[in-house]
Amino acid sequence: MKHNRKRVSKIADELITYLFSIGATDINVNIQERKEDFKILITSNYKYNQKKKIDRLIKALKSPKQEEIEEYYWELTGDSDVGTELPLVGMMIDKAEIDLADNTLDIVLYRYK
Repeated sequence: MKHNRKRVSKIADELITYLFSIGATDINVNIQERKEDFKILITSNYKYNQKKKIDRLIKALKSPKQEEIEEYYWELTGDSDVGTELPLVGMMIDKAEIDLADNTLDIVLYRYK
């Protein structure tokens, strides 16, 4: 697929922006390009009063991949100042693993090549 690395960059950018918007002050991002996929690992702190917004994030990331929509709209991710494109991020990834523990949010996303 065309622009794979750029799409992975947009995914990470959108998630970083969202985490900042819900009060995160410590965000770590690790991106690995592997033979079969890209693995994006994001670890962040969060405020307990933002649990509803984190639930919204989880729901968006667990939505099924939709390559047709991704092809047309992927460039919009990470560029909005007024809202988020979390549903589009969910449509751009193949698998999401999310863990909440001790004021830490761990997100692992996989995007197959």
